[in-house]
Amino acid sequence: MQQVKDDFTNTTDFICDQQKTLKREIDNKSQVIKDLESENKRLNSEINLLNNRLTSIEKMTRTQNLEIQAVPESRNDNPTTIFQNLCKTLNLEISEDKIHSCRRVAKLNPSSDRPRNILVSLLNPRLRDQVLSACHRYNKVHKNEPLDSTHLGLPTERRRIYVTEHLSPECKSLHAAARRTAREKGYKYVWVKYGRIYIRKEDTAACIHIKDMNSLSKL
Repeated sequence: MQQVKDDFTNTTDFICDQQKTLKREIDNKSQVIKDLESENKRLNSEINLLNNRLTSIEKMTRTQNLEIQAVPESRNDNPTTIFQNLCKTLNLEISEDKIHSCRRVAKLNPSSDRPRNILVSLLNPRLRDQVLSACHRYNKVHKNEPLDSTHLGLPTERRRIYVTEHLSPECKSLHAAARRTAREKGYKYVWVKYGRIYIRKEDTAACIHIKDMNSLSKL
């Protein structure tokens, strides 16, 4: 009986020691997990901060740019001449020395059959805003005949064109998502101003700033 008792005591002591060792390891692992979670939270916060800073920088570098979209493309077209014809239609005088560059840019989706956009970089943001405002006024006055390819001096079939701010790829994707959501949920207006996307239900409703996809999901 004494031998059995001793053996049992040794066994229980061994199990207790193993349990204590296991508990220490669990506690250590739990602390490691907490530290990793804290570090992950800190890194995510830094990533969000850097993304916001990068977005702000991208907006600043694009403030003097605009895009002309859906312009029919031909082999020998001249983007600068196309832009100058647009300015004539809008009764704007922008000399060539105020145009830093004017060129077709690669498509985000190479498989798309849409023409490549024309990217225009002007001397300063004020000129860019003048062009955008003039386009808005023209389309508002000529609701039945808004800007199209014939206003650019192109001998092609009449096609509607669009003059917009030069948005980053992320902002373009968000803008497209906002337009889809507006159609699905009956919102009347979607627009971009100074790189920010806004949406409005109807004329008398307040405008909503769409910051990200979460903003759309809350509509």
